[in-house]
Amino acid sequence: MKKLLFLTKLFSVIFCTAGFAQWTNQSSGTVQHLKSIYATGTSNVFASGNNGTGIKTTNSGVSWTSMSLGSSLTHYSLRFINSTTGFTVGDGQEILKTTSSGGSWTNIGIGTTSLYDCYFTSSSSGWVAGDIEVGYGFLYNPFTFNLIQIPANANKVLRGIYFAGSTTGWVVGDGGLIIKTTNNGTSWTQQTSGSTNQLNKIMFIDANNGIVVGNAGTILKTINGGTSWASPSSGTIQNLNAIYYADASNVWVCGNNGIILRSSDGGLTWTAETSGTTEILNAIHGIGVSDIWACGNNGKIIYRSGTAPVFETPFSPNVSVYPNPGSGIFIINNNVHISLIEIYSMLGDKIYSSDHFQTNTSSRFQIDLSNQPKGIYFVKIYNGDKIHTEKIVIQ
Repeated sequence: MKKLLFLTKLFSVIFCTAGFAQWTNQSSGTVQHLKSIYATGTSNVFASGNNGTGIKTTNSGVSWTSMSLGSSLTHYSLRFINSTTGFTVGDGQEILKTTSSGGSWTNIGIGTTSLYDCYFTSSSSGWVAGDIEVGYGFLYNPFTFNLIQIPANANKVLRGIYFAGSTTGWVVGDGGLIIKTTNNGTSWTQQTSGSTNQLNKIMFIDANNGIVVGNAGTILKTINGGTSWASPSSGTIQNLNAIYYADASNVWVCGNNGIILRSSDGGLTWTAETSGTTEILNAIHGIGVSDIWACGNNGKIIYRSGTAPVFETPFSPNVSVYPNPGSGIFIINNNVHISLIEIYSMLGDKIYSSDHFQTNTSSRFQIDLSNQPKGIYFVKIYNGDKIHTEKIVIQ
């Protein structure tokens, strides 16, 4: 009876913790510094970094595999416009493009400038931004060969770029620089940021609401497209390197010394989350508020799952998982629609995730966990926004 009570309490602790979300380590398989990360779905995520490093996962980061970029240069920015077409940019003015979900990459740009960010509104339209060339921050459209040189940019490195729609975009850089276009880059005008710090990245949730992060804990927020910028307190002096705008309310930023900050009011106030690392975190991205990844130096990848307690919407379907205990191969029988299955370890780490059940009408699924160590695991079975949990044992 005591043992049963202990397991019940432990089970509750694990799922309340996982439900409220915590950052957990994932094994990237590399020790190279990772500079950028981008999720195209809850299962598919890509990252790039130093010395031509490219990695990807198709199972939410349970495992990461090498992705050949065909380059030995460092890449600072990685963006996809859909599930198959993406771009990464970096040193040597290199611009690589994939149309096969990272299966192969083609070089569509070369030069001497280091490119620190990119934004593509389609497979044939976009901009790259980077280091100083001939006295100007480098702002270039690789498809029209349009190199922009504006006096406001003189002697300032450009570090972040973002578009809200196909024509309206912003670029940020050194010395508190923010410039904006409303005609897809034909012309750019400087905005008053109110900061002289190095600004690293910018992101907008719509044409009016945007956030900038920079060195020394700098956070800037606008609600009018940058006509004016406010400076909410970040509560830190660490350099902030990247932003992830999950929705109008929920925003995360990451930076040096493993810092992760979250806002649940659209960027007005910020609180620190425990990242579990002191590595420099260079990038952050995710899918909604449910699946978020951050990456950084020495191959660091951390993952955050969920924002609400799992016990809010439980359900009790006729589901059986067998053989249980088992050697690692489990069969799930069910009589309801399954939208997602996740499996967690005793420590709350997600070790399996699949949403392919959404298009599968079968009521019997096999899950292979034979590569996992012996022990107790917990299965989360989703029926829309409802969740059922099962304990399984690998022996």
